[in-house]
Amino acid sequence: MFEDWIVGACGIIVVVVAFCLTLIIIRREQRHLIESKYKMLVYSELLHAVTELNLAIDDQYKIDRAKKNLAYSVNRLNLIASSGVLKSTNDLLDFLNEHLGKEFDALRLHNILNSLVIEARRDLNPGHARKVEDAQVRFRFFAPPKK
Repeated sequence: MFEDWIVGACGIIVVVVAFCLTLIIIRREQRHLIESKYKMLVYSELLHAVTELNLAIDDQYKIDRAKKNLAYSVNRLNLIASSGVLKSTNDLLDFLNEHLGKEFDALRLHNILNSLVIEARRDLNPGHARKVEDAQVRFRFFAPPKK
């Protein structure tokens, strides 16, 4: 009788522990999914802000708005991005600070943006990023010619 009670109690404890572990795993996966979704949003906003800056050409109002959007994106990026994304973003900002409103090397800009996208992909989905890198894909970006 006492042994049956111990076996029953152990069974209940095992079920409770399994349930708790399952909840912990599910919560961890949910948190990872939410973080990845937010990172994707912020990374997309950063690329959108860079595109706005490229498309603004000589329109000072559009340039100012694009700079503001870029600043907001970079500030959010500082909170969530991986070290690789942050390094690529620093390279991008250095490049933009050096060349904004002047003639610039479009190839260098594309190389920086490629590095940024590669690092973002590594952060969001390392397995898929590795496959894309192994395929030696170059990402293309539109940048109108500067006058």
